[in-house]
Amino acid sequence: MKVLFKKLKIRWLKVTDKCFVKIRRRCIKNKDFSIICNNCWAGYVYRRYGISYLTPTVGLYFFAEDFIKLCYNLKYYMHLPLEFISVEESKYSNKLKEKGQVNVPIARLDDIEVIFLHYKTEQEAREKWERRVKRINYDNLIFKFSEMNDCSYEHLQKFDALEVDKKFVIVTKQYDKINCSIVDEKAKNQQQIKDDTTFYHKYINLNKLVNAKKVCGNRFKD
Repeated sequence: MKVLFKKLKIRWLKVTDKCFVKIRRRCIKNKDFSIICNNCWAGYVYRRYGISYLTPTVGLYFFAEDFIKLCYNLKYYMHLPLEFISVEESKYSNKLKEKGQVNVPIARLDDIEVIFLHYKTEQEAREKWERRVKRINYDNLIFKFSEMNDCSYEHLQKFDALEVDKKFVIVTKQYDKINCSIVDEKAKNQQQIKDDTTFYHKYINLNKLVNAKKVCGNRFKD
């Protein structure tokens, strides 16, 4: 019953996104923002406002260790060419096999890996990645992280210490000294966040997130 309700909810959100996109877009002053996130979250936000993807971090995911490296040296990694590899060559080979993700495109950027979960071919992944990398607005970045894909407390600490204007991380519980965290109430009994995209607009005010000059978790400064 829960699975059916979730599917119906997702369909309803897609319909409402299309119906109310123009109204929602009027609520944000700045429409040239780039979201750097660890999974597909950014795509849902851009579709909610009817804005082109201004980031390559759409339809894919990173393991926690790699995402933290990406955040700390974003321009370096974004200027590197993708090097596609097989699942056997991946440092996460065993984990990808456990997930049943053996036929998805995987690429290296130096010492980090990009798992192109929602892309059918390497060619599609490369073309969309390269096109969207060029759209990044480095002067208006939003960093989003989640406690998933082998995320540890140390990863949360490193993300929290990231010196950027806008950042937040979705977690399963309140952690000491993680100032930019937002607790997902539905994930309190879980070890990791399993789904942060279905109800992506429930735990943070997206209008405030986009419009604010400073964001740390659910705290906003104009």
